[in-house]
Amino acid sequence: MNTMPKKRTPHKAVTRQDVARLANVSSAVVSYVINDGPRPVAEDTRKRVLDAIKKSGYHPNKHAQRLKSRSGGSKDQVGIIMGGNGEILLRPYYADVLFGIYDEAYRLGQHIRFLHFFEELHDPMLFNEHIHPDEISALILFPIQLSLMDQRSQALLQRILKRIDNVVSLELAIANLPTVIFDREEAARTAVTHLITLGHQRIGFVGGRDERLNGYRQALLEHGLPYDERLIKIPDIRDYPEGIHNSPKEGYNGGKLLLAEHPRPTAVFTMCDEVALGVLGVLRDHGLNVPDDVALASIDDLEFAAIIRPALTTVRVPRRQIGMQALRMLTM
Repeated sequence: MNTMPKKRTPHKAVTRQDVARLANVSSAVVSYVINDGPRPVAEDTRKRVLDAIKKSGYHPNKHAQRLKSRSGGSKDQVGIIMGGNGEILLRPYYADVLFGIYDEAYRLGQHIRFLHFFEELHDPMLFNEHIHPDEISALILFPIQLSLMDQRSQALLQRILKRIDNVVSLELAIANLPTVIFDREEAARTAVTHLITLGHQRIGFVGGRDERLNGYRQALLEHGLPYDERLIKIPDIRDYPEGIHNSPKEGYNGGKLLLAEHPRPTAVFTMCDEVALGVLGVLRDHGLNVPDDVALASIDDLEFAAIIRPALTTVRVPRRQIGMQALRMLTM
C-alpha cells in the first residue's frame, strides 16, 4: 500500500462574499442563513444560499482559526462519521468500539474533533464546516454500510474522500480504504462447528446476509450437512425503518419464524449477541429451554452474555481493540 501523503495544490479560500455573489444576495443574508438569524430568510432564498455554499465549498472558519492559534491547524484532529442514528450509541457493541477509539486517541495525543451521523452531512453548511482539511487531519467511518444504499449517499461519500486523505473504515471495505474488521466468516464457522460437535444437524440461522452466513454454510459443508434455505431467517430492512439492525427485535422475529418450521431446528446460530438475546426471549416465551430443547450460539461476547441465564455461548470479538487499531492506522 502506498502510504505517501498526497500533495494539495494551494487554493484561495472561499469567502462569504463569494457565496453572496453566487447566490445573488447580500453577505448579510448569507450570515442570516449560516447563523439561523437574527432575521428570517425566505425559503427560496435560503435554498439559493445553501446551494451556493455547496457549490463553492465555503467553509465557515471560526473553528479553524481557533485550532490554528492553539494547535497548529488541523493536525491531530480526528472526525468520526457513523451510519444509522443516535440510538446506535446505546448499542453495547458500538459503544465498546467507540471506547477503544477515544481511549487510544487520548493515549496517542489525538483529539476527536466531532462525531456526526452520515445523513447529517447532506447539509452543505455542516459538511463544509467539518469535512475540511482546515478542521480535521483524519476520519473514521463506522459503520456506514446501510447509509450507502442510494446514489445520493454514494456521491456524498466521494465528496468526503475528495476532501480528506487519511480515512479508515470500520466493518466495511469501501473505496479501497484501509479497513479494520474481524474475521466474520471464521467466527461464524467456529460457532456453528461447536453446535455440530454437540450433535446438532438441523441448525437455524438468524441475522443479516454477510460473511457470517458464509461461515455458517462452510461449517455445514465441512461436516456433510445440508444447507436448507428454510432455516435461514434474514430480516427485511424495510421492516425496521428506525434503522436499528442486528437487534434483539430482529432476533425475536427471526426466532418466531424458525419455530414455525417443521421439524423445528435443534440449534440456532445468530450473527451477534443482541440477535441471540431476542431468540432466547422467543424460545422462553414458547416454553423451550436452552440448551436442553434448543441450543444457541452467537458472536461478540458482550458483557451481558456471561450474566444472563442461561449464559450465552458466544465467540469473542475484540471490540475495543478494533477501535484502538483504527487510531493507530491513522497515525502510521
